[in-house]
Amino acid sequence: MATDPPTPSRRDSFATDAARAERRQREANLRKDAARQRLRLVFMLFAAAALVALVMDARNMSRRLQTRTAQQPTPRKGDVADIEAGMHDARYVDPSGLFSLVPPRHWVKVKQPPGSFFNVVFQGPHGMDMSILVSVTNGITFNALVDNLRQRERALAAETHLDFAYVGPHRAVKRTVQLFRSKLLLLDFLTGDLAHHVQFSTPPELFDEYEPVFLRLMQTYEPGRILRAP
Repeated sequence: MATDPPTPSRRDSFATDAARAERRQREANLRKDAARQRLRLVFMLFAAAALVALVMDARNMSRRLQTRTAQQPTPRKGDVADIEAGMHDARYVDPSGLFSLVPPRHWVKVKQPPGSFFNVVFQGPHGMDMSILVSVTNGITFNALVDNLRQRERALAAETHLDFAYVGPHRAVKRTVQLFRSKLLLLDFLTGDLAHHVQFSTPPELFDEYEPVFLRLMQTYEPGRILRAP
């Protein structure tokens, strides 16, 4: 059975439907393109905002570093500058008259328990301290003192970097000892029948900063003498 060809009105209807479908497809494509453009714009805005924030943070960090560099830290009581400024302060005099010195400014004298090893101990900031021991000898010579200290070093298998310095006019054996949490500056010297041992303890990272001022402070040290019985 033969099919009748589409009439002109039906052909027009097909053409209209095709045009509408094509128009809807174009509109859909335009909406997709617009959505992609908006998404791209959003990403660009976020990227720009992030870049601005990064630049501002870098500027603020630079400004903070410059401010920190420009500001001078407030000296802490008992620090290097404080010790340096206190070289002419009141002297500490040993009750037995064995020595006297100007202690580090604002360092606190520690109350010693009975039978303490040291004559006096001063404590400062950062866990630092200064300890002094003076004992009576039987006329030991300086060379004998050096030999004795070397023997102790070998017995303890310790490296003390033995050197020499002066406390006033008195030649002293200068040693440094690195421990786990502290570093020691040790000074040993003789005056008449007295042997003087002075040690400073500091955190290792502060030793190089404090050693010069400790050595200058020791120039205020004055040995006493033994009062002979009548």
